[in-house]
Amino acid sequence: MGSKRQRKVRVDFRPNRQVRRRGDDWTRQYRAAEPRLDDSQRAESVRAKGDLSRKRTILVDEHDVPLVDEAAWRCGTVTKVHGLICTVRDAGAHPWECTVRRILRTRLIEARAPVVVGDRVWFSNQAAAYDGQPVGVIERVEERSTWLSRRAQRHREHAIVANAGQMLAVVSVAQPRLRPHLADRYIVAALKGGLRPILCFNKIDLLAAGLRTEDDSAERQSGLSVAGVIREFRDLGHTCVCTSAVTRTGLDELRAALQDQITVLAGQSGVGKSTLLNVLQPGLDLLTRPVSDATEKGRHTTTLAELLPLDFGGYVVDTPGIRAFDLWSVEPGELEAFFVEFVPYVPRCRFRDCTHRDEEGCAVLAAVAAGEISERRYYSYRKMFEEV
Repeated sequence: MGSKRQRKVRVDFRPNRQVRRRGDDWTRQYRAAEPRLDDSQRAESVRAKGDLSRKRTILVDEHDVPLVDEAAWRCGTVTKVHGLICTVRDAGAHPWECTVRRILRTRLIEARAPVVVGDRVWFSNQAAAYDGQPVGVIERVEERSTWLSRRAQRHREHAIVANAGQMLAVVSVAQPRLRPHLADRYIVAALKGGLRPILCFNKIDLLAAGLRTEDDSAERQSGLSVAGVIREFRDLGHTCVCTSAVTRTGLDELRAALQDQITVLAGQSGVGKSTLLNVLQPGLDLLTRPVSDATEKGRHTTTLAELLPLDFGGYVVDTPGIRAFDLWSVEPGELEAFFVEFVPYVPRCRFRDCTHRDEEGCAVLAAVAAGEISERRYYSYRKMFEEV
């Protein structure tokens, strides 16, 4: 701890310590009818006044994270988060049930989710107070090397996982139908968080001749088939795997992509994430449910993210299905960098701050008109640009 840069900050006590539950004149009100006696010390107070009395001093590092005595705590990885309880696997692979120190939770929640699956944490041993049970309190969260987040309600960050190496975005070709724009979102979110994106086109057994994507007007105009969308992503250099849990198609290729890696699974409800995991890792017995025939929407079965070990090497983080994936912390000016086909043309644009929408002399627009950039991908970029 001595080698870390540290400084002192003043932080608030718990809110209920800052609110006075009642006034200090209740006795006088009760004896309002009695004669009053002068008290020369009536103005004295045993309670401190001012903001300083409502704060405490703690040591934090350069990231404003509270410092702890690392020699006294254990280090581990968060494998599951359920409400205020986190399951942490220590260096010996033993599970501990941990809560998060309140002061840590208060300081971190303003900037990001306090603790997510994959976080490396330091926790104190509280087993003595719980009859020897492996119970602890998380005292510190290490800085994240990678992350996957989305924008939740009230424009807040919903952090899904930390410190994974790659993201497997599972999309189905039917039931629910393929949505290429959603796949584009997953790629941008993965690249923003430092993850390697892999696209898994699941339920390939349902792919029939002539089946087309039906997402929005731009994609209907492009008229791309499912095979055309897959070929488009492969031509961009993205790893694509076509799978089916029913016919066992592509499972060997998928297993090779996951081996010895920490992979986070992302995808809509009903695309078959849990079914694929059950086939790849027998014994998991993850709950699965059918897709609604009326709406072609999946039903939530996975309710929380969990880090699961694979017998053939590596880990996967199974996450709850998400019907909408809004990008988080992606600035409009950096969006172009996540569309790899735009990168060679951006320096040729006439204006340095070109947004590639309607500017004169835009090299990206010229490439779209010449067929060098996919029209579908370009409209996906424009849609995301308006959203971020």
